[in-house]
Amino acid sequence: GGGGAGPVGGEGGAGGGEPVVDTLRIVAANLTSGNDQSYDLGHGIRILQGIDFDIVIIQELNYGSDSAQDIIELVDLICGGGCEYVRGPNANIPNGIISRYPIIDSGSWTDTQVSDRDFVWAQIDVPGATDLWVVSVHLLGSGAAARQAEATQLMALFDAKVPDGDFLVLGGDFN
Repeated sequence: GGGGAGPVGGEGGAGGGEPVVDTLRIVAANLTSGNDQSYDLGHGIRILQGIDFDIVIIQELNYGSDSAQDIIELVDLICGGGCEYVRGPNANIPNGIISRYPIIDSGSWTDTQVSDRDFVWAQIDVPGATDLWVVSVHLLGSGAAARQAEATQLMALFDAKVPDGDFLVLGGDFN
Protein backbone atom coordinates (compact mmCIF):
# COMPACT_ATOMS: atom_id res chain seq x y z
CA GLY A 1 0.00 0.00 0.00
CA GLY A 2 0.89 3.65 -0.01
CA GLY A 3 1.64 6.04 2.83
CA GLY A 4 -0.65 8.29 4.77
CA ALA A 5 -1.37 9.83 8.10
CA GLY A 6 -4.41 10.08 10.31
CA PRO A 7 -5.53 12.95 12.49
CA VAL A 8 -2.92 14.73 14.53
CA GLY A 9 -3.62 16.33 17.89
CA GLY A 10 -2.01 19.21 19.72
CA GLU A 11 1.59 19.86 20.63
CA GLY A 12 3.36 17.39 22.89
CA GLY A 13 5.25 18.25 26.06
CA ALA A 14 5.98 21.60 27.63
CA GLY A 15 6.99 24.31 25.20
CA GLY A 16 5.59 22.53 22.16
CA GLY A 17 7.32 19.74 20.36
CA GLU A 18 6.48 16.91 18.08
CA PRO A 19 2.74 16.57 17.33
CA VAL A 20 1.08 13.74 19.21
CA VAL A 21 -1.97 11.62 18.52
CA ASP A 22 -5.10 12.95 20.18
CA THR A 23 -7.23 9.93 19.32
CA LEU A 24 -6.61 6.63 17.58
CA ARG A 25 -9.59 4.77 16.15
CA ILE A 26 -8.75 1.07 16.05
CA VAL A 27 -11.21 -1.57 14.89
CA ALA A 28 -10.97 -5.36 14.98
CA ALA A 29 -12.60 -6.94 11.95
CA ASN A 30 -13.41 -10.59 11.39
CA LEU A 31 -16.08 -9.67 8.85
CA THR A 32 -15.92 -12.27 6.09
CA SER A 33 -19.05 -13.62 4.44
CA GLY A 34 -19.95 -16.91 2.86
CA ASN A 35 -18.26 -20.29 3.11
CA ASP A 36 -14.84 -19.23 1.82
CA GLN A 37 -13.84 -16.97 4.73
CA SER A 38 -13.11 -14.12 2.31
CA TYR A 39 -14.14 -10.52 1.73
CA ASP A 40 -15.25 -11.32 -1.85
CA LEU A 41 -18.99 -10.86 -1.22
CA GLY A 42 -18.39 -7.30 0.00
CA HIS A 43 -20.33 -7.26 3.29
CA GLY A 44 -17.23 -6.72 5.44
CA ILE A 45 -15.83 -4.19 2.99
CA ARG A 46 -18.99 -2.07 3.21
CA ILE A 47 -18.98 -2.20 7.03
CA LEU A 48 -15.35 -1.04 7.16
CA GLN A 49 -16.01 1.71 4.59
CA GLY A 50 -18.61 3.10 6.99
CA ILE A 51 -16.21 3.29 9.95
CA ASP A 52 -13.86 6.23 10.42
CA PHE A 53 -10.79 4.19 11.44
CA ASP A 54 -7.07 4.75 11.69
CA ILE A 55 -6.08 1.09 12.03
CA VAL A 56 -7.89 -2.14 11.21
CA ILE A 57 -6.85 -5.36 12.94
CA ILE A 58 -8.27 -7.80 10.40
CA GLN A 59 -8.76 -11.55 10.35
CA GLU A 60 -9.44 -13.99 7.50
CA LEU A 61 -7.74 -11.59 5.09
CA ASN A 62 -8.69 -13.33 1.86
CA TYR A 63 -9.86 -11.59 -1.32
CA GLY A 64 -9.98 -12.63 -4.96
CA SER A 65 -7.04 -14.88 -5.77
CA ASP A 66 -5.14 -13.59 -2.69
CA SER A 67 -2.45 -12.17 -4.99
CA ALA A 68 -0.60 -9.07 -3.82
CA GLN A 69 -2.57 -7.02 -6.36
CA ASP A 70 -5.91 -8.38 -5.10
CA ILE A 71 -5.01 -7.61 -1.47
CA ILE A 72 -3.93 -4.06 -2.45
CA GLU A 73 -7.29 -3.68 -4.23
CA LEU A 74 -9.10 -4.84 -1.08
CA VAL A 75 -7.12 -2.46 1.16
CA ASP A 76 -7.87 0.42 -1.23
CA LEU A 77 -11.58 -0.49 -1.23
CA ILE A 78 -11.63 -0.55 2.56
CA CYS A 79 -9.76 2.69 3.22
CA GLY A 80 -10.20 4.68 0.02
CA GLY A 81 -6.49 4.68 -0.80
CA GLY A 82 -3.43 5.87 1.05
CA CYS A 83 -3.24 3.05 3.60
CA GLU A 84 -0.41 0.64 4.29
CA TYR A 85 -0.96 -2.98 5.23
CA VAL A 86 0.67 -6.18 6.33
CA ARG A 87 -0.76 -9.63 5.70
CA GLY A 88 0.41 -12.84 7.28
CA PRO A 89 1.93 -15.64 5.24
CA ASN A 90 -0.35 -17.43 2.83
CA ALA A 91 -2.51 -19.64 4.97
CA ASN A 92 -6.14 -20.65 5.08
CA ILE A 93 -7.22 -17.61 7.10
CA PRO A 94 -4.35 -15.10 7.43
CA ASN A 95 -4.42 -12.16 9.83
CA GLY A 96 -3.50 -8.65 8.81
CA ILE A 97 -3.27 -4.99 9.76
CA ILE A 98 -4.32 -1.95 7.72
CA SER A 99 -3.03 1.47 8.79
CA ARG A 100 -3.44 5.08 7.77
CA TYR A 101 -0.10 5.70 9.52
CA PRO A 102 3.25 4.48 8.13
CA ILE A 103 4.23 0.92 9.00
CA ILE A 104 7.90 0.97 10.08
CA ASP A 105 8.37 -2.78 10.40
CA SER A 106 6.16 -5.85 10.32
CA GLY A 107 6.10 -9.60 10.28
CA SER A 108 4.48 -12.64 11.78
CA TRP A 109 5.07 -14.93 14.71
CA THR A 110 4.12 -18.61 14.49
CA ASP A 111 1.06 -19.54 16.52
CA THR A 112 2.17 -22.89 17.97
CA GLN A 113 -1.44 -24.02 18.52
CA VAL A 114 -2.78 -23.77 14.95
CA SER A 115 -1.43 -24.18 11.42
CA ASP A 116 -3.80 -22.05 9.32
CA ARG A 117 -2.75 -18.58 10.60
CA ASP A 118 -0.02 -16.74 12.49
CA PHE A 119 0.12 -13.78 14.85
CA VAL A 120 0.74 -10.77 12.58
CA TRP A 121 2.41 -7.63 13.93
CA ALA A 122 3.23 -4.13 12.75
CA GLN A 123 5.29 -1.36 14.30
CA ILE A 124 3.47 1.84 13.33
CA ASP A 125 4.80 5.39 13.31
CA VAL A 126 1.98 7.30 14.95
CA PRO A 127 2.59 11.01 15.55
CA GLY A 128 4.77 11.62 18.59
CA ALA A 129 7.94 10.01 19.86
CA THR A 130 6.35 6.68 20.83
CA ASP A 131 5.68 3.94 18.26
CA LEU A 132 2.57 1.77 18.33
CA TRP A 133 2.85 -2.01 18.00
CA VAL A 134 -0.29 -3.71 16.72
CA VAL A 135 -0.74 -7.49 16.88
CA SER A 136 -3.53 -9.23 14.97
CA VAL A 137 -4.61 -12.63 16.26
CA HIS A 138 -7.28 -15.23 15.60
CA LEU A 139 -7.13 -17.52 18.60
CA LEU A 140 -8.04 -21.16 18.33
CA GLY A 141 -11.65 -22.02 19.10
CA SER A 142 -11.07 -25.60 20.21
CA GLY A 143 -10.83 -24.87 23.91
CA ALA A 144 -9.56 -22.77 26.78
CA ALA A 145 -6.29 -24.71 27.14
CA ALA A 146 -5.24 -23.85 23.57
CA ARG A 147 -6.15 -20.18 24.05
CA GLN A 148 -4.22 -20.11 27.35
CA ALA A 149 -1.16 -21.51 25.54
CA GLU A 150 -1.55 -18.82 22.85
CA ALA A 151 -1.88 -16.08 25.48
CA THR A 152 1.25 -17.34 27.28
CA GLN A 153 3.14 -17.42 23.98
CA LEU A 154 1.99 -13.88 23.13
CA MET A 155 3.09 -12.51 26.52
CA ALA A 156 6.57 -14.00 26.00
CA LEU A 157 6.72 -12.48 22.49
CA PHE A 158 5.66 -9.06 23.78
CA ASP A 159 8.35 -9.19 26.47
CA ALA A 160 11.02 -10.22 23.93
CA LYS A 161 10.04 -8.08 20.93
CA VAL A 162 8.19 -4.91 21.95
CA PRO A 163 10.45 -2.19 23.40
CA ASP A 164 9.63 -0.94 26.88
CA GLY A 165 7.75 2.34 26.62
CA ASP A 166 6.21 1.69 23.20
CA PHE A 167 2.43 1.42 22.88
CA LEU A 168 0.94 -2.04 22.27
CA VAL A 169 -2.50 -3.06 21.01
CA LEU A 170 -3.64 -6.67 20.72
CA GLY A 171 -6.81 -7.32 18.78
CA GLY A 172 -8.67 -9.81 16.71
CA ASP A 173 -10.86 -12.83 17.13
CA PHE A 174 -10.37 -14.24 20.62
CA ASN A 175 -12.94 -17.06 20.16
